[in-house]
Amino acid sequence: MLALFRYFNKRLNARLSLWVLLSVTLLIVAVLFIMFRFSHTVIEKESLAKAEETLHGTTLRIDNMLYGVEVATTNMRWNVEHHLDNPNAMTFYTRELVRNNPNIVGCVIAFEPNYYKERGELFLTYSYYADEKGDSIVTNHNPMEIEPHYLSSVPYMGHNWYFIPKSADDICWVRPHAPAEKVLSETVACCMAIHDQEDRIVGVIASNIAVDWLSNTVLGTKPYPNSYCTMLGVQGTYIIHPDSTRLFHALVSDIVENQPDKRLGDLVNSMLAGESGCRAVQLDGRDSYVLYQSLNDKHWSAAIVCPESDIFYANKRMTLQTVVMVLVGLLVIFAFCFFFISQQLKPVNMLAQSAQRIADGNYDSTIPVTSRTDEIGTLQNSFSIMQQSLSKHIKRISQLSAILKERNDSLSALNAKAKETDRMKTTFIHQMADRLIVPANTINSIVRKLQQKSSSWTQKEISPLTKQMLKQTKTITDLLDQMAHTIQKKSV
Repeated sequence: MLALFRYFNKRLNARLSLWVLLSVTLLIVAVLFIMFRFSHTVIEKESLAKAEETLHGTTLRIDNMLYGVEVATTNMRWNVEHHLDNPNAMTFYTRELVRNNPNIVGCVIAFEPNYYKERGELFLTYSYYADEKGDSIVTNHNPMEIEPHYLSSVPYMGHNWYFIPKSADDICWVRPHAPAEKVLSETVACCMAIHDQEDRIVGVIASNIAVDWLSNTVLGTKPYPNSYCTMLGVQGTYIIHPDSTRLFHALVSDIVENQPDKRLGDLVNSMLAGESGCRAVQLDGRDSYVLYQSLNDKHWSAAIVCPESDIFYANKRMTLQTVVMVLVGLLVIFAFCFFFISQQLKPVNMLAQSAQRIADGNYDSTIPVTSRTDEIGTLQNSFSIMQQSLSKHIKRISQLSAILKERNDSLSALNAKAKETDRMKTTFIHQMADRLIVPANTINSIVRKLQQKSSSWTQKEISPLTKQMLKQTKTITDLLDQMAHTIQKKSV
């Protein structure tokens, strides 16, 4: 890390590339943040709209299926109500209803206790297919058997398919078993009350359809990979659910009590009230959106549970792909900036090296002239002119320095010669002075003698002294002439 910091601190192109990268990164992050916030909202709306459309199509298909069963059952009820005086005809009606409607797997007509006294206290006729192939129809009159091969502990009056439509006096879709018995029923029943001519309820007719038939339609509805569709009955129980353990006779409100999200209770109440909508809840530990819609005149509700992860899977995948693309793009931008800035800074690096060579004393290092017209080109050309001018000045200074040195050497020689001349002059003067002392002293002695005895001396006595004085004077004169001549000669 320290080496990397030093590298960026040393290289201008790396620092400029890094600053460009940081600026671009901040801009891209800001744009992506705004884009993802917007796309998150748009994707949520579009995904929920897709799920809602799927749910609507599913409920429409189920409604059409159930409506066909309701119409067939209603038509058969009309025949039953107009032939209540013939209990033997009930078997025919149930068998005809099963035979002529492939979606109906069984039909039961049951009457109030003692309605047909000659047939006993309880009387019903239950016709159903003996096998899954639907080759033969079996008719059963046992009041304790509510489904094929299952004997109940209570008679049919205590079963949902009988007492619910009797109490509501309306078309109802229910599970055909007793509320107290937890039976995994394979059918659901379209039930409606039978009236006599005085409009009294005398019995119930119920047409059974296979849960598998509905399940293929409901569970096949998967707008997203992990989504699923479910159905609730009017009693608040699951009619269809991918988890078969939840199909036992238990209230959905009791099941959701074990869920930590308390919003599920409001969701269930809204579904049981026949409302439609969309709610965000936490179901089975996953954040999910539940889209629900009532069907079959608000007796049932269908719902699509879409995990939030599925709804935003495309968005997350796009986000991941975008992040990868952005990272690759940033690396490409950094590499491009690094290469481009390095190319642009080559003249600057060359000028830096030339400046270092000039600082080291190499003034003849040539800086090429460039045709670039930008700031760096101007700098390079100016630096080239400066180097050439500096080289010329250095050469001129070198030449002047050589001349000055030569002249200085000449002056030094002349100075030495002058000093030697002065020394010789001084020595000569000292020598001449020494030679002048004797004649001068002689003249001085003669002069003192003449001054002391001039009055008593004769001409004969003075004459030798005069000659001697003249001789010494001539000697002094000769010495002085010789000195002057010598000095004049040395000066020349």
